[in-house]
Amino acid sequence: MLIKSSAIDRFLRDNPQLGERRYGLPLVGNRIDMEKFNPTVEKIADAINFYGYEVRDENIATVKDTDLGTGNPLRCKPFPLCIDKIKECLDDSNLYNYPYTEGDDRLRKQLLDYIEQEGFINNRPLPYPDVDEKGLSVHNITFMPSTSMIFNIIVNIIARPGDVLLVTGPNYGLFTVRAERSGAEVDILPLEKEDNFFVNPDKLAKRIDEINESLQNVYNRRKGYVPRVVAFLNANPNNPTGRVMGEKNIDLLTKIAEVCNTRGVFIIDDLVYRDISYDKDNIAKPIATIPGMFRNTISLFGLSKSYGLAAIRAGFVVADEIIIREVVNRIFQEIDSSPTITGYALTGAFNNTPERNSVYDRYFGELRSEYIYRYQLLKALVEGIDTVEEQYKSRIRVDVNRVLGEKERVALQGIPHVHFPKNLEPESGFFAMLDFTELKGMKYKGRIISTEKDLLKFFYKTNRIRFLVGQSISWPYEDELIGRVNYAIDKELLINALYKMGRSIEELEDKEDYIIRFNKIEDQSQMAKIKIDGWRDTYDQIIAKNYLKGMDLEEQTNRFYRSFEEYKYRVLVAVRGDEVLGYSCFDPKEKSFKYDSELESLYIKTSELHKGIGTALFKETAKQLYSQGRRTMIIWCLKDNINAIKFYEKLGGIKAETKMAKIGNETYEEYGFYFDLEEIEKEGSF
Repeated sequence: MLIKSSAIDRFLRDNPQLGERRYGLPLVGNRIDMEKFNPTVEKIADAINFYGYEVRDENIATVKDTDLGTGNPLRCKPFPLCIDKIKECLDDSNLYNYPYTEGDDRLRKQLLDYIEQEGFINNRPLPYPDVDEKGLSVHNITFMPSTSMIFNIIVNIIARPGDVLLVTGPNYGLFTVRAERSGAEVDILPLEKEDNFFVNPDKLAKRIDEINESLQNVYNRRKGYVPRVVAFLNANPNNPTGRVMGEKNIDLLTKIAEVCNTRGVFIIDDLVYRDISYDKDNIAKPIATIPGMFRNTISLFGLSKSYGLAAIRAGFVVADEIIIREVVNRIFQEIDSSPTITGYALTGAFNNTPERNSVYDRYFGELRSEYIYRYQLLKALVEGIDTVEEQYKSRIRVDVNRVLGEKERVALQGIPHVHFPKNLEPESGFFAMLDFTELKGMKYKGRIISTEKDLLKFFYKTNRIRFLVGQSISWPYEDELIGRVNYAIDKELLINALYKMGRSIEELEDKEDYIIRFNKIEDQSQMAKIKIDGWRDTYDQIIAKNYLKGMDLEEQTNRFYRSFEEYKYRVLVAVRGDEVLGYSCFDPKEKSFKYDSELESLYIKTSELHKGIGTALFKETAKQLYSQGRRTMIIWCLKDNINAIKFYEKLGGIKAETKMAKIGNETYEEYGFYFDLEEIEKEGSF
């Protein structure tokens, strides 16, 4: 018998990513079909992987870092009635029995009583004798270990290949990855400052219609069906902004529901943060309580974020019975049945007994007060003690002094150059967005902060602090540097971390008078002029004069406009205000090429030459390509372009190739300079 390799060796060969021990978050995974994530999701997955693993150093196993990106809620005692129910489950003499796949009807009835108390109503029920006066039955509910598992199943059930799940940005980034892993494509509906980061129904309707029209044009029934937007994920309260749509927002919720209902788009109503809405009179309102919307809504509830029981992993779903039937089928096919203890824990939190209502008021009264205080503490540490409400100042000073002593005064002056985004104050939960955009372009030991990854590496290098960045949550303003921080972590950790961040920023050097960013549509005419002027200046005496004279600004501008959508994330520009000073264009090639990336062009405005802008653009381009997994780069320049040759050699380029290039009617020799992107990254990284 011939054995070519062991089973474990063969498995590792097929899964090389498992060859390295990984500290921190596991890999976010791949699509079922092993295709690449769509670019929107790829960016999110990349940022989550970077935060969870790549930014961490080799000392992580022995030297703990400070994680401001954690999703853990406030350290508090679990909801008492949940513990009572768990004990009741453990005392049950029937634990030797396998549970029903759909869950015990007694437990589901208690959950049913709760949702009906909250106003759930189905005015188009299925014709079964056990359906009650609200149009509901226990068959509208089932439970599982965590709403994340339920979400994965739901997406897999409702989405066919090519169908789109529309989610808001900001969002819970892992849900976008999980949605695509479960078989859906993902698109983002930006939540904007002008709307106070609430869902705008008109913009929602427009985005759904745009996507559906685009899919109609692309597919045109070639596969017997046309993919469409199948669901809108409505996180209420929003994760991570903390925005709440409650009874005070009933008109807004009704419009959102009607937009989706009339377009045949399910609403996945994620209500996991509902019970830590800060205003007890305006907690998040489920869309399934709006008459006529139940059958189009899939509602998710869970213990993790609100009830001090994240470790239990318990969630339940409420939906039309037809949806629940297939959820139950999938539970049976994947895990056989959900643990009975999960159902018991859920019924401790979600029932309609007078005792529950009394305990709920006491428990969440205290919890809400502490979350509100923690946010005020964060405000004091970020923007200064003078920005917080008067009633919290004394307590904040005591807490900060206890941790920092004489450093209290400095800490309570706030963090230089950092503030909260406008029109965004959390109304629930325990996350806040911090705007670090003013740091863009500043330097640490000569290295420029230009991206969120730079920002994260800077704080990690100086004080071993990390957090989630805007890219991982689909922050809608790409030019901003955003961090999502958790203010539910232990106060001592929070106070120390924010103080250290302030001290790190004090080490930064002033920025240049320009920044480097991806190009925008309005940059194209300036870029075209820079290119033509650059050719005429650089290639005078090198390229035929009639060719240079024939270069047309209008034609070049129109060419740039036409190719903008294809190249918008492959062109970096250096800008001073609205003035474009130079640009670079790069091409991340497939791994099968000899060099897996190319710097296709690098042009600097004639009046801005010899000021370091070309070097800065080169390094930012290399940084972008390295972050996309590229490790080798080729740059071609004419043999007679002596200045360019000196420039690339000074940057470390090695002349590795030659070729002939036709320009106009003439042929010219070109040199190809090779760069090792890993070496550039080491030299220029934080």
